[in-house]
Amino acid sequence: MKFFEKLDLLMNITNTPNSLLARSVALDPSFVSRLRRGIRTPAKNENYIKAMAEYFSKNCSAQYQKNVLFETIKNTSRLVPEHTETMADFLYKWFSEEEIDNSRPLENFLEGFKDFKFKKPLQAADINLPNISESTVANQEILYGIEGKQNAVIKFLSLVLKNKSPQTLLLYSDEGMDWLTDDRDFTAKWTSLLSQIIIKGNKIKIIHTVNRNLDEMFYAIKQWVPIYMTGAIEPYYYPKTRDGVFRRTLFIAPDTAAVISNSIVKGTKNTANFLIADKRTVLALTDEFNDFLALCRPLIHIFTSFSKGEYLSVLSEFENEVSNTIVKTDALSSITLPVDVAESIHSRIDNNKKDKLLPYHKMRIKNFEESLQGYSFTEIITVPDLEDIKAGKVMISFSDMLGDAPLFYTAEEISRHFLNIIKLLRTFENYNVHLANNNQLPGCMVYAKEDVGVLVGKTSVPSFIFAINESNMTAAFWDYLNVMINKTSKEMAHKKQTIARLEAMVEKLKLNLNPR
Repeated sequence: MKFFEKLDLLMNITNTPNSLLARSVALDPSFVSRLRRGIRTPAKNENYIKAMAEYFSKNCSAQYQKNVLFETIKNTSRLVPEHTETMADFLYKWFSEEEIDNSRPLENFLEGFKDFKFKKPLQAADINLPNISESTVANQEILYGIEGKQNAVIKFLSLVLKNKSPQTLLLYSDEGMDWLTDDRDFTAKWTSLLSQIIIKGNKIKIIHTVNRNLDEMFYAIKQWVPIYMTGAIEPYYYPKTRDGVFRRTLFIAPDTAAVISNSIVKGTKNTANFLIADKRTVLALTDEFNDFLALCRPLIHIFTSFSKGEYLSVLSEFENEVSNTIVKTDALSSITLPVDVAESIHSRIDNNKKDKLLPYHKMRIKNFEESLQGYSFTEIITVPDLEDIKAGKVMISFSDMLGDAPLFYTAEEISRHFLNIIKLLRTFENYNVHLANNNQLPGCMVYAKEDVGVLVGKTSVPSFIFAINESNMTAAFWDYLNVMINKTSKEMAHKKQTIARLEAMVEKLKLNLNPR
């Protein structure tokens, strides 16, 4: 968290107005307002930071205030309170702590994302299903601790698998992730069962918890990627902050059974977990879940080559939102593709939609160039290898989302694409290209609009794309791309030098196309 976010949190939970804090720490109220909004950033070791820490240590005394504060610190900081230090000292350390680099959990997520392959799931018979049925399950069974929770979930999924009629499972848990992911045998078992359940035609609605720390959040989503790819899952999130003191797991199969458990933030090893088969109780829990779902928003839209029409619609909506933009691609992004090259490529698409694709692309170009009048657009690209270009091995980004098979540039087409990028660089001050010598995270596209959303794509076949507009995840990707630019700034030349490098590549291609 940044300083202004920490300050704003403490002022909110203690109901402290700017004027009161200003009087208490001898500052001007307008300066406190600027600190709170992030317009001003305090220098290190400022005296008023210690004074603020002392003020909040006295005024953050109620248990619910401490719970919110320490849960936030736990999820966003490396700090652990020491027995000998006062609350004022601890808050001072928190205020002074350097902002955590969130790039590592995001990189871990993207590494698994780009390596994803469709795999055949284990067969249900391979995982020793419990010998149970709806008729043998009591209306309510109580199982204790983490092992009990795991057993309850396996029984629950087994009952769903044995049910002959497909249904929509309703899943939510804001309890710690360890019970679900730390035991490899259990993880393999529940993911296999879930795969089998989906194969039988069942659907899933899941509410993710986004106020976890980023590492937990991205790890959780990464675990669900194989299931997302089936198209059978709808992920949601609750957009408002909750205190997180009491936590709950709620897994429901409306026609079969439910698993519920509750715990407090620090966790309880001997938590009671309830496997419920009573129809009336399951119906009541279903209504409860749906009431919660009505307050939630979609977390991720997933697009594969099987949903190309829906993807183009969302891409259009995303690109029509004007904002500063950064995109990291393996080679060249399609939005800078000139019309003549687009026409050449579209002529090779063998489907009924190609007549609609060219007008769509022309509209994309028009909107893109209009947005450059007021907003920046920065690309991080890796120039393809000359031998790969000559061999026709450079894939056109997400071309398998347009037709039935991936398409590859001809040397002439990619040369004309380079020339169009050069033209854009010379025409628009807000358009920038950074040529990275090393392709960071090959196989991934990250296309982020500040404060709007992000498209994350796997660029190799089979390609797929996640569309995300949750604010914390959007901010994480935006910060990550800025960090990427800063880390490789020595490689990323001035605009004139970038043009010179692209022109040199075009000349090399000309020599290969027209040898003397």
